[in-house]
Amino acid sequence: MDTKKNNFTIKITLSYLLLILLAIIASYYIYNEVNAYIATETTTEKDNKLLRTNSFLAQLYEAESLSKLAIQTRSKSNFTAYQNKIDSIYTDIEALKLLTENTYQKGLLDSLHSLLRKKATNINALRTLKINDQTSSAIDSALKEFDKLEESLGIIKPESLAPNIDELSPKAQSAIKKVADYLNANIPQDENPQLKAQRMDSVLTISKNLLKDVQQENNNTENSLAMRENSINRTDMELTQQLRSILSSFEHEITMNSLANSIKKETLLNRSIKLAVIAAILGFLVVGVFIFILNRDFWKVNLLREKLEKEKQLSESLLKSREQLIATVSHDLRTPLNTISGYTQLIETSKTIDKEHLNHIKSATGYVNNLVNDLLDFSQLEAGKMVAKNNTFLVDQLLRESATNIATQYSQKNIDLILNLDTSLTKPIVLDDFRLRQILSNLLGNAFKFTDQGKISLSAFIKQIRNEPVLYIIIEDTGIGISKEQQKLIFKEFTQAGTTTNKKHEGYGLGLTITKKLTELLNGKIILKSEIGSGSKFTLKIPTQFGVLNTVPQSGSNKKKRINSALVIDDDPSFLQLIGEMMKSAHINTRLYTDFNTYDTAVNFHYDVVLTDIEMPNATGYDVVTKLRSPLFPNHTDQPIIAMTGRNDLSVEHFKNKGFDELFRKPFSKTELLQKLKLFGPITFTEKVNTTTPIQTKVKEGPFTFDTLKMFIGNDEAALNEILSTFLKDTEENAKNLTAAVDALNITEINKTAHKMLPMFRQLNAKKVVDVLEQFERLKRKELTAQQIKEKHLAVKQNINVIIKAISLRLD
Repeated sequence: MDTKKNNFTIKITLSYLLLILLAIIASYYIYNEVNAYIATETTTEKDNKLLRTNSFLAQLYEAESLSKLAIQTRSKSNFTAYQNKIDSIYTDIEALKLLTENTYQKGLLDSLHSLLRKKATNINALRTLKINDQTSSAIDSALKEFDKLEESLGIIKPESLAPNIDELSPKAQSAIKKVADYLNANIPQDENPQLKAQRMDSVLTISKNLLKDVQQENNNTENSLAMRENSINRTDMELTQQLRSILSSFEHEITMNSLANSIKKETLLNRSIKLAVIAAILGFLVVGVFIFILNRDFWKVNLLREKLEKEKQLSESLLKSREQLIATVSHDLRTPLNTISGYTQLIETSKTIDKEHLNHIKSATGYVNNLVNDLLDFSQLEAGKMVAKNNTFLVDQLLRESATNIATQYSQKNIDLILNLDTSLTKPIVLDDFRLRQILSNLLGNAFKFTDQGKISLSAFIKQIRNEPVLYIIIEDTGIGISKEQQKLIFKEFTQAGTTTNKKHEGYGLGLTITKKLTELLNGKIILKSEIGSGSKFTLKIPTQFGVLNTVPQSGSNKKKRINSALVIDDDPSFLQLIGEMMKSAHINTRLYTDFNTYDTAVNFHYDVVLTDIEMPNATGYDVVTKLRSPLFPNHTDQPIIAMTGRNDLSVEHFKNKGFDELFRKPFSKTELLQKLKLFGPITFTEKVNTTTPIQTKVKEGPFTFDTLKMFIGNDEAALNEILSTFLKDTEENAKNLTAAVDALNITEINKTAHKMLPMFRQLNAKKVVDVLEQFERLKRKELTAQQIKEKHLAVKQNINVIIKAISLRLD
């Protein structure tokens, strides 16, 4: 939970950091875009430039109008206004040059400046020509005055002859002034009118001739001036055209630059908007993703919390189940053990053997054996170590055998067993027949157990579902039934149909649990329908496949041979001797070896079975399998090899994959060993009845018991004493080796010594010693500190010394 919480906090922190990083990146890009936008011309500057350009063009057109007016009117004021306008235009050109950074545009403005100067010079020259052109009109005016003088003579002024004399050319002004002076000098003084008129005619004739000469000269000059004026006009037109072309180009350039700047600004603005939109979208996406992740984690935390609550409930349930297991097993074992012990004492004290007593002992032993087997099956199923082994068999035959066996066990009950087996069951199927038989035994056993009268029916058939054969088995009884509430709990361990049935109906509540788990192991399903007082109906649905039976008969050489001899290897002499005593009671000739390397292949010893420990110092059980199956051991001809180990973390399949045929887990009873041996061949065995007094130990409730040893050797006190003597000798030596290994902190030696000591202490049920030795057997480097190892060794050493003293006292 702390890890989940830390992960949740880290994700929130990362989400904020990512959002901040995204905001910084977006701000950086937008800031750059804004700077680029600001770096371009502003709207005001561009408008100012365009306004100045338009104003400049207007002033050029106005200057053009003033120039024409000055030429036409020949007025000096108009020409002065024209010159002032030209000076203003020069100022605008300089201002425009300051507003533009374009070199080409500056060049155009410089060209405009130069062209305007040339145009102003041409205008001035043209005006001068126009002014000079007024000489002829002045002369004409003077000639008209001469006509007036014929009527009256008086003082003549140049202005009377030419009113615009100031605007005439210097030569014309001089000629008119000379005429006026001449006229005034020749005005008759007190002459008679006739003489005066004659003289006046003579003066006027001379003056007219003089003016005509001037007029002729002026005509020649006018022709020359007209030609020059035409040339100046053409030049002015060319300048005007060139000026307009430059202005148009300049205006177009400014317009294009302004348009380009506008497009660039619009592009920058659009890009900034896009960046802002992308940043916003990314921000929303990041927020959305992290909200999704955080919500998912939140839901995961909730699911984990619910799962933990369920696990807690399951743990509490398992704890209750384990407590109930201990209570149930201790209770259910006590009764049959008391039965066995009581009837055994009766047989020991009786001079004759009562067969009924033996039947009671056999029944109690069978009950204990079934309980132990169910517990082992339940433990393997819980650990997931049980694997289905498919075989080809006739299911109808298996159903009939199972039904007959169960009905025989409950023959004292007046219950009819009805079989309804379909013809589809006559085909061989591929399934785990052993587990199917176990399921049937549990269901039929429960049906008989909880049914006092009426009938039990067993129906079965095979149905094709989606082209796959499915085996249906229906077991229906007329028993006590199961309530709706109990149906939810009936498949849990150590649970029966009701608390009121515990005393009336024997059992320990594992049958249906194992049945359900075995059904699931076969990929099947079990369905229960029941009502109180109306019985129960169990339906099994197990998928299967059709197979082909091997009908080839077995030859005589393939039949199982009787087991008369055995080869046993174990590095613990005490345990080895214990197995030897057990084999002796079963009339099995046994060769015992503490080290397989000492086994002499030259000795002509034939054995029917091999039992070997797994973890031994010189040659392990795996080495034994490899060597026996090699050509170096001609005595070995595929005899079964059985592994013996106290480890619970290795499955039967592991050992079978290594070449073994079966597995014995230490400690095991003689009954278990003989039952396993019977799988490989018949055994000649008759239980001896010992009429001597029961073996008593002086330590009745000490740190060990002889109960397991008694199961191996019975009440043979001499054999027990011999085993204990060997045990004391080996234990003293092993205890010294263990002490030396602990002092040297030699983990490998601690493992080996603890493994060697474990079997016999397990047989003695010395739990405190076994717990420490098991930990030492699997101890790894740096798993415990040196101080912890020494403390545990000190505790186990004290317990071992107590056991050694107690056994020594008994032997003495």
